[in-house]
Amino acid sequence: MRAIKPTQKITKAMLVAAVLCSLVTAVTAFARSVNVDFDKDTDFSKFKTFAFAEGTPTPVTLTNQRIERDIEAQLEKKGLTRVEGAADLTVVFHCAVTHKTELNTTSLGGWGWGPGWRRWGGSGTAITQVERIPVGTLIVDIGDSADKRYVWRGTASKTISSRPDKNSKSIDSEVKKMFEKFPAV
Repeated sequence: MRAIKPTQKITKAMLVAAVLCSLVTAVTAFARSVNVDFDKDTDFSKFKTFAFAEGTPTPVTLTNQRIERDIEAQLEKKGLTRVEGAADLTVVFHCAVTHKTELNTTSLGGWGWGPGWRRWGGSGTAITQVERIPVGTLIVDIGDSADKRYVWRGTASKTISSRPDKNSKSIDSEVKKMFEKFPAV
């Protein structure tokens, strides 16, 4: 049986495998997450109206308008009506941006890989790039205005794109998913 010699083909195949593993890991690490919690003792059928109150908006006014529009659309689909002033429910949303760090290492060739590589000597060269990826978090709190207590909370987190049209679609998708579990009114 002959020993396997490192060749350019083996190095490229291993590089492709490493890149694919990195992509799968990155997609899993930054996949969206939506969570909902609510007071199960609350009779949501008694609520008919809602109004927005000041929360923690983003510095981007268009993004805030999209968020408010999407929340309003979802609550109206549930049978609630938006009013100005006194309402059965008070809706407040909060936005935050954090950063995740991703390390991307690229092999530039050399010996480095394969069985017994230390015996053969030589060394490989690699470059590691550090990337800060922005992750946006949206929290929607809904409170019973009469009892002055929160009755529902939805949270969503997702990476932020540099493209506004992609972020708009993400906001729409995340808010829809969040309100799928809103109790029937």
